[in-house]
Amino acid sequence: MDVYPITTPHLDLYHLPLADKDFQIKDTVVRESPIKLYCRYRDQHLNQDNQIGLWESNFPKYQFLEVHIFPEIIHYCHTNYSPSQISVMSQNQYVLFTITAESINETLQLLPRQNLTPISIRGLLDRFPKVTPTKLVEIFQTFIEEEKHIPKDPPPYMWTIFSKPSQDIVSMIYSVLGHTTSEYVDEIILAFMSIFTPGHPPAVMYDYAKYIADKMNDQFLRMKNERVFN
Repeated sequence: MDVYPITTPHLDLYHLPLADKDFQIKDTVVRESPIKLYCRYRDQHLNQDNQIGLWESNFPKYQFLEVHIFPEIIHYCHTNYSPSQISVMSQNQYVLFTITAESINETLQLLPRQNLTPISIRGLLDRFPKVTPTKLVEIFQTFIEEEKHIPKDPPPYMWTIFSKPSQDIVSMIYSVLGHTTSEYVDEIILAFMSIFTPGHPPAVMYDYAKYIADKMNDQFLRMKNERVFN
């Protein structure tokens, strides 16, 4: 019987891979289809019901399908990966596709019109201390429906205290970051949530494509070191 380890999220964004050989790769259970989430938030944006500017943050646009449920594709890409060309090659050594921020945005038909902020662990943790108690209350008021659930202790918080739309956002963040669980909302997630204010565009636009590309390239380079659960 497979037993999934339950751990709180690691604070290092590069600690966990985007797709790996351990239990994630066999985990075909997702709480809600990423495509359904994408369509829902797109429709909210078109209907002007997207009060916190989630669509403008680019989160839904980078909510990829769960790539770890296709291990054959992952292993093929790993076997045929060329670090020098940051590309996956064919058996005849032709470039099948590159793994860059530009190629990801091209695939998604996204052309960023502004300079995006890189995602880094230090950058996110630097933002959190700047979230004043007042701002933290605003975060709770935005993402927690029942006042009785507002926590008094420091993070991490159980994600069940947050509203259903908020849980979707947390799930998206963890999917993009490559974490294995969205059970806890820690400083990293609060730092992301702090960019949202109802009725206003997101305070920060992060460069998700570069983060994902760097993550994938790093994963292919060290996949042989991944744990294997049988």
